[in-house]
Amino acid sequence: MTGSLIVLVCFPTLSWSLTGDRILISSLRQFSFLPSSESYSFPKALAIEQRFSKSVRSLRSYRCILKNFYDSHEKMPDEWLEMDVVYPQKKVRVNLYRPRKGAKLIYRSDTHFVRVKPFDFLGLVLTLSPKNSLLVSRYGHTIDHADFSSFDHRILRPACLARSCAYLGKGIWKGTSVDVLNVAPDVVEAHRIFGRMVLFFDRKSGWPLLMETLSPDGRFMEKVEYENCRKNVGFPPGFFRM
Repeated sequence: MTGSLIVLVCFPTLSWSLTGDRILISSLRQFSFLPSSESYSFPKALAIEQRFSKSVRSLRSYRCILKNFYDSHEKMPDEWLEMDVVYPQKKVRVNLYRPRKGAKLIYRSDTHFVRVKPFDFLGLVLTLSPKNSLLVSRYGHTIDHADFSSFDHRILRPACLARSCAYLGKGIWKGTSVDVLNVAPDVVEAHRIFGRMVLFFDRKSGWPLLMETLSPDGRFMEKVEYENCRKNVGFPPGFFRM
């Protein structure tokens, strides 16, 4: 169940530059860039972040399917999970499909602990810190910061306010029109781990569909795909207890 909580991502053969750096965007299956849309705009990137931030602040809850890949060429995700989140007192529930089908994790901000059920066929339940090594992902992500709100206020918004994000243009991914952003979190806590991020935002909903990350030396690190996201989902009593 480690490594299943990633909320960031970038991909390596078209190239642009940002503050003197170059980012390599490899061709993704089912993705095509619209050449006429190519640009390099900070104001457009900031507007997209502001739309996303406003949407997240208005949320009561959401549910998404996440697929995480540690190899840019893999077809099968290394982690596959359903994530449910409620606000304003943040609660996060993760149901794993891969690599450990049936495992469940529940984080509650009022307790600051994670309740973990490693096996669906056993009654064993553990209470652990979000920073416990059993729960921290390969690149240091934790369940208490795995939600969209945390991603925006800890990574995306600070980068854009520091003018370290840029709009690259429009594309089509899996039949959906997307805006493509290049983000360099050089001035936030992630800068020692992540060198560059590329994000696809659904042009209709304004929500992320894909995020990829490169290391500071330009190596592919991870890719996260978001599927079937639903806003303001209603959850039954006790759903975030174990």
